[in-house]
Amino acid sequence: MQATVGLPRSLLFYKYHVLWTSFFEALGVTTVTSPPSNRAMLQRGIELAVDETCIPLKVFLGHVDALRDKADYILVPRIVTLAKDETACVKFLGAYDVARNSVPDVRLLEYNVDVKSGISEKDELCRVGRIFERSGRRVRRAYEHAKREQRRHNAEITLQQEQALERPGLKVLVVGHGYNLYDELLGKPIVDNLKSQEVEIVCSELADTAKARRLASRVSTDIPWTYNKELLGALELYRERVDGVVFLVTFPCGPDSLMTELCIRRIKGLPAITIVLDELQGEAGLKTRLESFIDLIRMGKDIGSTQVEDSSRLPQGSGVA
Repeated sequence: MQATVGLPRSLLFYKYHVLWTSFFEALGVTTVTSPPSNRAMLQRGIELAVDETCIPLKVFLGHVDALRDKADYILVPRIVTLAKDETACVKFLGAYDVARNSVPDVRLLEYNVDVKSGISEKDELCRVGRIFERSGRRVRRAYEHAKREQRRHNAEITLQQEQALERPGLKVLVVGHGYNLYDELLGKPIVDNLKSQEVEIVCSELADTAKARRLASRVSTDIPWTYNKELLGALELYRERVDGVVFLVTFPCGPDSLMTELCIRRIKGLPAITIVLDELQGEAGLKTRLESFIDLIRMGKDIGSTQVEDSSRLPQGSGVA
């Protein structure tokens, strides 16, 4: 019987789903993705998590739970370091252990990446691949194929964004992690609202990663978190080509809060708003505030730029048409 691997539609799924699906499918393994986030899934994650857990990790637990009985294994990577002088956010270090101890009756499949300690993605994914395929050569070929597919996908979406930047009209950079930006319950309603106002969306997550990482030092030379560095660099890459910036962060994320503060200080003269998402059910004011922000940008193009800083906590985004 063909093996199945479940992929939680959360956290690093939005960055590496092409790599994972291409790798397993090349080995004849079927992948099963959890459904888009909804309030029931978030509520289940809240029940499974401790109170201090950040919203993305609570959503992640809801996705892991949704895959119970849907796959033979559920893939949960442990990302420690991707460069020798950096680290990942603690939730990526602990996601596997949190899921193992919080979600009942699941069979987790783990791989580690810790470049600082000499543990590479290639070696670890190939180790996982040997669970399903005895031939080491075939496993290595599957990994190489998956990396090519991931690079192709990254180049394609970066090109699409560059093309969007060349189109006429109002452009807004949305700065946030993919697991917030693209989540059906968290960031997607906000992005949809901006699109409904005929705004061209530029996503930090779609920036050329290599360029973004090089540019991050212009904002901070010592911020340690890899994925936050990419957001800093994306701001530098695009800030002179957009009309405004929306910072999308989740409560209570310390690295994102620091990143946003650093960016706000960097972009004097460019309209910006910070939206902090939490697990509250209310939606009051979100649509109005986004519409007011876009109105301000439109007026600013006529009467001069105005800096806006809105750091109050907003309810967890959702439901905005």
